[in-house]
Amino acid sequence: MNGKDIWYIKMYEYVPREEYQPVRLQLESIINKVQDLVRDKFTFQYQLIGSGGHHLITRIAGGNQGFDFDYNLIINNPEDSQIWNPDYIRITFINAFREVVRGTRYSDPNDKTPVIQIKFIDQDNSRIVHSCDFAMIYYPNDGDSHYYKYAKHNKYTNQYTWEERSLSKYADGKVEWIKDNKLWDKLAEEYLKIKNNNKDENKHSFSLYLEAINNIFNYYFEEEDEDDDWD
Repeated sequence: MNGKDIWYIKMYEYVPREEYQPVRLQLESIINKVQDLVRDKFTFQYQLIGSGGHHLITRIAGGNQGFDFDYNLIINNPEDSQIWNPDYIRITFINAFREVVRGTRYSDPNDKTPVIQIKFIDQDNSRIVHSCDFAMIYYPNDGDSHYYKYAKHNKYTNQYTWEERSLSKYADGKVEWIKDNKLWDKLAEEYLKIKNNNKDENKHSFSLYLEAINNIFNYYFEEEDEDDDWD
């Protein structure tokens, strides 16, 4: 079997709440300790994002990569309408996470392109139990609420920059509509189907989650409109 065929055997399953909830609390305890360490430099809030924020946490059944969480670390803007230096932000966070996880079963922070990542590793069985990606972001004070900026690491030049990323327009409203119309099980089913049929390994779970939201909303909202036409 060649590398292009691997995606066929990846079957995702949902992680039970009783398994992932203690991990979430553990990760947020780590974040709280990081907040304490950097408090004299800057302050930040945090937000669990994507499917994890809505309890749709997946992993490959029988795999060795475990499941993952994604957090936005939302940096409070400095005074006088200035912006933080992205090098300073990323390096400060890396050092803080390194100090907090030292001596635990978490790996040393990995300075990836869009995020800092830590992994909880089962050395005896050579597998990752779970991992967490932390993106450092801020919201510009320009009155435009449709985007934010995140600190990006260019590994080839070893430089850090602020890059713009659009917010997921209307996604929260669509999720509420799906919940109100008791379609959450349909969304969970659609998300798992999309993940199991995804052929693009560079496509992140968050994008697949948004795709599932749009599919369910568009299908059932249009169906509702058609029903209304008969009134």
